Amino acid sequence: MSENQKILEVKDLVVEFNTDRGLITAVNGVNFEVYRGKSIGIVGESGSGKSVSALAIMGLIPNPPGRVKSGIIKYHGENLLDKSVGEMRKIRGNKIAMIFQEPMTSLNPVFNVGNQIEEVLKLHQPELSKEDRHVKGVEMLSLVGIPSPEKRYKEYPHQLSGGMRQRVMIAMALACKPDILIADEPTTALDVTIQAQILELMNKLQKDLGMGIIMITHDLGVVAETCDDVAVMYCGKIVEKSDVKSIFNNPKHPYTKGLIESIPSFDSTSGAAKGRLPTIEGMVPSLFELPEGCSFQDRCEFSTEDCRGSKGSPSLTKVNEGHKVSCFNPLQ
Repeated sequence: MSENQKILEVKDLVVEFNTDRGLITAVNGVNFEVYRGKSIGIVGESGSGKSVSALAIMGLIPNPPGRVKSGIIKYHGENLLDKSVGEMRKIRGNKIAMIFQEPMTSLNPVFNVGNQIEEVLKLHQPELSKEDRHVKGVEMLSLVGIPSPEKRYKEYPHQLSGGMRQRVMIAMALACKPDILIADEPTTALDVTIQAQILELMNKLQKDLGMGIIMITHDLGVVAETCDDVAVMYCGKIVEKSDVKSIFNNPKHPYTKGLIESIPSFDSTSGAAKGRLPTIEGMVPSLFELPEGCSFQDRCEFSTEDCRGSKGSPSLTKVNEGHKVSCFNPLQ
């Protein structure tokens, strides 16, 4: 199928949570698309709304205290927000799968790896016999590069390394050959060598299976390595969206520029560090106390009166072909 085929469209998504301190809007008007065979990176600091957006797509927002207030999540033209609990159960893990942040807590410690992979197949492919499920499960472990898959199939999560557990999570997510894979911080808590192996594995599997991938991360290095497009989030909104080369070569939002400049780099000739890293001054504002106008105004060196509420909140506006930014003073 064509790589330009749009398989998921998130439009004007708003997610709210009732808390002891009152109502907060964790995701506020988010828009992005996922295409077959392409990856989009959702980037931002903790609390920016990345994972909440993913949980909304999966139909996993806990209600109460949360709810999807408004918006559309179209999968192959059908709005997932109109689906019943039963209908979403058939899609979740089957057509749209997710790798969660921490494999040690996501895997059940009292069941072996094989049982957990077979559970996915039993739910979504009930026509398979137990023997067929076993064969397919071992195949999946082999596919994600786990050595001695037949042996590992019978082992428990505590017997595996962090990298192995992450590969098991990927095997479970890919067992039903989903159209879309959501990877929520898939390399967190892994050492650098294992991180590289996991990212290389995901790139290879995407090419082999033609999936669309949503990569949720705070690490721009991961984005540069794996993604075709990038959406940068701040305080529940997308502040910049473009292809990965444009974002890195010509960022338009001061926040994006700050994130890129804070990536550690080394002099290519001497191998020495280039000096003290720049930082983005200040703190992310509380969702209970967002300022009028642009949420980034107090941390932005280019802030003006327009940013402080005289023109309201900036909207995502096209600056170049395929490049949008939510800023009253976009960088040139």
